[in-house]
Amino acid sequence: MITNSVSENARTKKTSFKILTAVITFLFVCSVTVTTFAATGGYDVTVTDGEKSVSISAKTNNPRELCKQAGFTLGANDDLDLSDFTVGKGGVIVIERASIIRVEDNGIISYFVGYGDSLGDMFGKEGISLGENDEISAEPYKNAFDEMRVFIKRAFGVNINSEGKSKKLFITKGTVKDAVEKSGIELGKDDIVVPSLDTPLNGLTDIRIFKVKYDTEIETQTVEHGTEIIYSDEMFIDEKVVVSKGVDGEKRVFYTAKYIDGKLDEKIFEREKVTKTPVDEVIKVGTKKRATLASHKNNDAPISDLAVPADLKLDKNGIPVDYAYCVEGKATAYTGDPETASGRKPMPGHIAVDPKEYPYGTELYVVSADGSYVYGYCIAADTGGFVKMGNTDIDLYMDNEDMCDDWGNRGVKIYVLN
Repeated sequence: MITNSVSENARTKKTSFKILTAVITFLFVCSVTVTTFAATGGYDVTVTDGEKSVSISAKTNNPRELCKQAGFTLGANDDLDLSDFTVGKGGVIVIERASIIRVEDNGIISYFVGYGDSLGDMFGKEGISLGENDEISAEPYKNAFDEMRVFIKRAFGVNINSEGKSKKLFITKGTVKDAVEKSGIELGKDDIVVPSLDTPLNGLTDIRIFKVKYDTEIETQTVEHGTEIIYSDEMFIDEKVVVSKGVDGEKRVFYTAKYIDGKLDEKIFEREKVTKTPVDEVIKVGTKKRATLASHKNNDAPISDLAVPADLKLDKNGIPVDYAYCVEGKATAYTGDPETASGRKPMPGHIAVDPKEYPYGTELYVVSADGSYVYGYCIAADTGGFVKMGNTDIDLYMDNEDMCDDWGNRGVKIYVLN
């Protein structure tokens, strides 16, 4: 902004110029007096001040006094063009009015004196240069005038990084928003700018723009079928049958996917729609209990004839409390063998095994998987014919064929005691 007022600093500067001008004028007058003849006037002089000219008959040889004689008042810093004037002969004296210019350059204030110069010429003489992106409050080609105020704002660099590309621009002031607008980068409504758009700029500002895009994504997912259980007292508890197979369904799941600079940042669930309804699998399960094999002995004792060791503790369901590990497998039954491979007597409790899995003498405790039969405490004593077939884990010795038939081939839990 340019004003016609002069600050106290400017007035102080003027006073300094007045003193300097007075000294120069005094030396100039002395020089003229010494080098020219002692004229006392009587010759014609024209004094020009801008568009006004006054002709006088000189009464003195002092050019500044001649200007005063012509009715012109000179300022302390005003200068005279005497190129067309000769002391004692006359001619033309041209008054060059001084202009004191106040220049504030990025906060630094300086004062300069010009004589009808343009701002550009003055800056050239004073060594002031303007960058392409610097801003000045007045046009450099216009002439300076007295008490003129000029403001220069120097441009500084700002780096803008967006989508993997870096762009540098120069700006004199403003906020991050101003820099982004000047860069020509268009911001989407969801884009992220760091630092924020209202952050004031300075020479150290680095701006990062993260391009944010939202897309709707649809996934086809499986809807697992459920299971419906039908209980039947016409089937044994260890029996079940699939009445109808289950069929999985399908659904479409809608997400809003957020991408930042092309990379997935998060997926937000919106809704889902079942496109294929699942069909439950229907299973019939028996509830009828089987008779215990112990009934062949007319008591509720385990099938094995071996006495349970005193240190083997059983819970209320007849299951060992302490054991090395438990194996779930299959067991068949046999009877009538005259001897065992280990030399032990064939009897309920001495069972056939795969010796590589259960070495002879291994103590075991066997219960049917459904808990309805307790074979009880037993010892690995024989090698079963099932070893080569690979479809059975152990073969349990029974008292008779009926018991073997009742047992059949069923799931068991084998508790290994040692």
